[in-house]
Amino acid sequence: MREPLGGRGVLEGAFALLEALDEQGGQAGLTQLVRATGLPKTTAHRLLDQLADLGAVERAGRGYRIGSRVFRLGRFWQPELRDLAKERLPSLSARMRASLVLVVPREGRALVAAGAVLPADDVPVWPGRPLPPGTAAGRLLAAHHPALAEPDSDALEIREAGYAAESETITEGLCCAAVGIRTPDGRVGAALAAVLPARRDPASAVAGLTSTARSFGAALAECARQNRAG
Repeated sequence: MREPLGGRGVLEGAFALLEALDEQGGQAGLTQLVRATGLPKTTAHRLLDQLADLGAVERAGRGYRIGSRVFRLGRFWQPELRDLAKERLPSLSARMRASLVLVVPREGRALVAAGAVLPADDVPVWPGRPLPPGTAAGRLLAAHHPALAEPDSDALEIREAGYAAESETITEGLCCAAVGIRTPDGRVGAALAAVLPARRDPASAVAGLTSTARSFGAALAECARQNRAG
């Protein structure tokens, strides 16, 4: 039998439950969460009650969902943007024959928010993972966010071109192109990147990425209008 959680263990258990909820699409029942986290049922239930009291989760029928407070605290992820990515990136990835990654700026870093990876590609797409220096997505965001600026950043050139590209800078055999996604206030709030075999010209992905980025921007603007109206 496990010892009662205390101190750091409580925090780890709470984060494990939040991560499990996220992996289940934002909503799940107690049994699913116990199975996903390995926590004892009584411990999971107690932690979920505490998280609910804090607004970090909400009760939904006989289950739980991620609460509005977590979304407010982590609003840089833009749930609407991540939902769009989950809905649209897999089909776009198949059409473009490329792995796709959605990246957002946060606390001076470019972090992975979502992605769709082709089975043949070895591309680590873990939400919250910081990108290494030199990626197309990181350089694209750095061109619009001075806090992310990298050494010898070609920010002006990237802003004028509307995209960033690199070939085998990060991973041998792969190249990448990235474009910006604009938020309703006109800022570049995220980058959408395509990872391709190095034999392909990364610029060949720009048209498809740009079209998708514009559709994301339009959808975000519509969500903002609906939220204001609501």
